[in-house]
Amino acid sequence: MGVNALFDGAPEALLVVDEELILRANAQATALCGRDPRGGEITDLIAGWIRTQEPFEATLVRTHAEPLPIEVRTRPAGGNLVVSFRDARELLAGREAVSQLFEAEARYRSLVEQVPAVVYEDRGHTTIYVSPQIEDILGVTPESYVQDSGMWLRMVHPDDREWVQAQSEAFLAGEGGDLDDYRMVRPDGRVVWVRDRAYAYRDDAGRVILEQGLLFDVTELKEAEARVTHMAYHDALTGLANRELFHESLLLAVERARRDRTSIAVLYLDLDNFKNLNDTMGHYAGDLLLVALAERLRASTRDVDLVARQSGDEFLILLADLDPEDAPGIIALVLERIVASLEDPVDLDGTAFRAHGSLGVSRFPDDSHDAATLLRHADAAMYEAKRTRPGTYRYYAA
Repeated sequence: MGVNALFDGAPEALLVVDEELILRANAQATALCGRDPRGGEITDLIAGWIRTQEPFEATLVRTHAEPLPIEVRTRPAGGNLVVSFRDARELLAGREAVSQLFEAEARYRSLVEQVPAVVYEDRGHTTIYVSPQIEDILGVTPESYVQDSGMWLRMVHPDDREWVQAQSEAFLAGEGGDLDDYRMVRPDGRVVWVRDRAYAYRDDAGRVILEQGLLFDVTELKEAEARVTHMAYHDALTGLANRELFHESLLLAVERARRDRTSIAVLYLDLDNFKNLNDTMGHYAGDLLLVALAERLRASTRDVDLVARQSGDEFLILLADLDPEDAPGIIALVLERIVASLEDPVDLDGTAFRAHGSLGVSRFPDDSHDAATLLRHADAAMYEAKRTRPGTYRYYAA
């Protein structure tokens, strides 16, 4: 599935924003807006816009329809901002339903059990009611959940448990709002992302008398967001990191190296005979070669190394956090593995093709003290190898 199809097929409305300018919008966003919002300002489209990664409620301004209450989430991606929003009328209606349930539980029980979320009531740390939907979403019966006051926290993913508990305690104390989205682990081992929205009835001293809430399954949304983020930082053909992720990683690696006094190596690989392949066998064969080469580069490097596709037939490899004494040996080993991986011909649908590539190497702190110059020096060393002895590697020399 292509990048556009994944973006357009996300279950929530999605925008890509640069500063305040809307660059992209998927079909769900266009439908909710009633028009194509691209080219407009995000502050004109969303009343109450806040540039924050915390979820917030706002109003969608529509030209030919009434303003729409929405729930908004943002996430940085490749220098831009991915904004997801959804019609919040269902959420608001659900909160109202829970409030009415408190006053007349028997009358509205059938309605609550139709809400596409888990409805719950807590008194402090004790759950006094949970709707049947919990069995579909979390794989436990309402009876077992109510009887075991510690089940909720135990089911929270171990990596999320500490901060979820802290946020929950802050909410009960009147010092915090809704929880961030978090993960829960079903008894069958499946991980479910949930969105937990609660309302607290408090006494005059601010103590919680009763807490009522909705627990939504947002696993599909999280997976869609992860796919969008992956697309922003990875090459669609090879699955390798793209230039944006490589450059960001290199900047961070340089900062760590300065702080920890470690070494870095940047390897720049350019194929010498790729154009000839495209000209004689076509771009399909070229794509097959790039995918095969990406796998070989992964196999030739360490698990902690970053392999990226710069563009076309150019690849970048980042060896970071190297002990200065071990760095020369590690760099030489990776270089030899890459050169050896190019020796074996690649099967291109029955045709054996041997790729020839030239490599350039620059090192921190030997050759430069900043990321941009490291990359430029690796590029220069690669061209020197291509000029003097194609198919080999060269270290940068001033």
